[in-house]
Amino acid sequence: MAVAKREKSTVKKKSPEKGKQQKVKAVPVPPATTVKQRTVVTPWRDTVEFNETYDLLFAKTSTPASQRQALSKIRIWSLRRGNLCPAAVLATSVLVHARLEDTQGNPKIQTTYASAFTRFYNFMSSIIQGHNMTSMYETAKELGLQSFIVDLRHLCAHGQELPPVEVLRNTSEHCLEWLRTYYWLPHKETMLNLDAGKLQRKDKLKFEKAVSDLLEIYNLALECHLKGAEKLKAISKLKSSGEFNKIRVYSSSKKAKTSKEILDAVVNDLSALIKNKSFSMKDLLDVYIGCLLKNDYFLGVGLEINDNEDVIISATQGLFRLLALQGYIEKFFVALVQLTENANESDKRRFGACYWSCKMIETFAMLLRMKRMYKEELDLNNKLKPADFSSLNTDKLSKTVRSLLVHSNVDPSLTLVFGDNPKKSRSWVFDRQFIMQRLEPFSKYSGPILKGLLPLAEPPFSQTQVNTLTELCEIRLHEFDEEEPMEEDSSSEESYNLDYMEKLVSKATHSNVNNFSNAESSNLGIWKIDKDNDWSKCALGVLPWTQ
Repeated sequence: MAVAKREKSTVKKKSPEKGKQQKVKAVPVPPATTVKQRTVVTPWRDTVEFNETYDLLFAKTSTPASQRQALSKIRIWSLRRGNLCPAAVLATSVLVHARLEDTQGNPKIQTTYASAFTRFYNFMSSIIQGHNMTSMYETAKELGLQSFIVDLRHLCAHGQELPPVEVLRNTSEHCLEWLRTYYWLPHKETMLNLDAGKLQRKDKLKFEKAVSDLLEIYNLALECHLKGAEKLKAISKLKSSGEFNKIRVYSSSKKAKTSKEILDAVVNDLSALIKNKSFSMKDLLDVYIGCLLKNDYFLGVGLEINDNEDVIISATQGLFRLLALQGYIEKFFVALVQLTENANESDKRRFGACYWSCKMIETFAMLLRMKRMYKEELDLNNKLKPADFSSLNTDKLSKTVRSLLVHSNVDPSLTLVFGDNPKKSRSWVFDRQFIMQRLEPFSKYSGPILKGLLPLAEPPFSQTQVNTLTELCEIRLHEFDEEEPMEEDSSSEESYNLDYMEKLVSKATHSNVNNFSNAESSNLGIWKIDKDNDWSKCALGVLPWTQ
């Protein structure tokens, strides 16, 4: 794949006539024009392969053997791209093939040249289609070919007698030189290699810009709403002229009078945008989540909580419900968790991701309790009305779902209330392996997330294990708060698994201080733990000292 750069041709200015004096006017120098680049999918692998073929065909050291090698490469190119192989390349191949037949003394060389010449013109005229003699002359003129080429082609294709071999031979050489200067040499000088992995589709770029623009408005409107600037007059005092103008233009187009109405309008526009693109772009989700995580104010809004967390939850409820309806909520949660574990991110962004992750975990736990309660009720009363948990993404709740929400032991004003994807309901539990993978990058940002995920493990941890792991998380988080590094355990090569964590908790629990001591035994009164014998190597029913 290559990028072809095409430069504008320079026009020569007429020089002033001799003997005449002309006034010299100061002409402003035009700005340097940037060369426009276009992306072209080529049959050759890279510029090196193209340049090698050019040298095999047109270099001074070119031989019949090298030209045959070039024809072999052109055949490969035509197989790679089929009818999309450049017409100039195919036209070159037929003329070179005829010249090689001529050097070998082909007795029917006149017919071979005539056929090759006809195909040459047909290939080139396919770039600019023409259907009659007049249009064929215009086509030749537009391509930069002399008019006699059209006449000669007509004689070769329709004449009763073919032109002489010498005429065909000379014309063939002329056309090869024209192809070299018209096609091969300009491409050789302007083509650049392009990494296909870095190439972005136009529809993807357009979609990314549309999502980014909407989320920028959302970010600005959210800040205004949480700071009490509802009307445009108040917003103009809070935001810069450029930011205010964006909000003003958008609110005018949506007839939104307050910042809260602007937030709702953005959510509706995002919903419509995703609906139109969801079937045409496979990597839509990654673009969408990436744009969401670039919203710095939305991401860090949890750090500015005073006594108005209910206002934050109310303002952002619509966005999370939209993610749930689209089926993107789990992907967004995982992206937030990974952000908290990324040491290269700023503290503010990691703290913000931690806040939203913990709020989402509260919702996952709420949904899990609601579904368990509904199942228990259904076991007792099989005539119970079905509960649609996707209705939690709306304000219209059935009596059953409303009752389950009331008994879910959460404060709806401080909890993100969203439900299942209508097309695919699921139980909000997380694979145990996913949870255990959070141990190694444990930090003050990801620790609260790990602690919140423990009751949602699948297969579930026992209550003892949950208590043990929760206690360890609190110990390690306490150490981060005190800014004291955790001491290395004696078995530093052990991996962070459940047994290792339980052992560390056991040591920390029986220690007089809240750190991991290396004490070999604990005070158990008149009893003592026997560490001299390896009981794991004893046969069943046999004491170690009797072996």
